[in-house]
Amino acid sequence: MTINLKVKQEKRKGLSINDIQDGYFILRNDDVWIVKMDVTNRNKIHLIDLETFHVKTVSTKNDLKSLFEDWSRIKILSPKQVNLNIGFQWKE
Repeated sequence: MTINLKVKQEKRKGLSINDIQDGYFILRNDDVWIVKMDVTNRNKIHLIDLETFHVKTVSTKNDLKSLFEDWSRIKILSPKQVNLNIGFQWKE
């Protein structure tokens, strides 16, 4: 499976943890997570790892902050800033 994520445009200031919304991306080095806000509890955040498709759930943005210890290496991107292509190859 091929995952290709290209950043189209980065904001000068960058986004902070308080800007995170449903559909945003969190990047750390080569690791990428998609943010999915819980529909029943808006404080609960699901992170989908694009490498493994594992889902990690945190209760609040503060828990999210502690999950990624070094926020200086983290980029938060909105869906408008990203071009994401996922390709599957079927083998018989």
